[in-house]
Amino acid sequence: MDCPRCKAVLKDNILGGVVYQKCDKCGGFWFDKGELHQIRQEKDWFKIATNIEKATSHVKKGSLACPRCSESLKTIEYSHETGIKVEVCPICEGLWLDSAEIQAIKKANETWLERLKEKVEDDLIAIELFLIKIGPQLPK
Repeated sequence: MDCPRCKAVLKDNILGGVVYQKCDKCGGFWFDKGELHQIRQEKDWFKIATNIEKATSHVKKGSLACPRCSESLKTIEYSHETGIKVEVCPICEGLWLDSAEIQAIKKANETWLERLKEKVEDDLIAIELFLIKIGPQLPK
């Protein structure tokens, strides 16, 4: 398969038993239907190497063809909260991620985990304060 971005040959890579394709030239990734979801179940999924520093999505969205079936890729919002947009194939449902997009997804996940951790810590403090306040009223 050829890279939809730069036309270099995509190379097979494996993570957690899932074979996905990566472009060594532009750093993009091709995931067939469900592969990214499977990879994200791996605890070390974020170690997918992008190897492209300061990568950008510089080609106009919607101008890429699916490397699997040649259909025009459609741009969708990966995450409304982050504004990350990715390309998907409407026929085979494969997913193209530029190197910059996968880096943005990694960063968004890290941010989400930090917010979740802060929320849990705040909730634990609130519970502890509640227990201190009602402690004297509890039956012995």
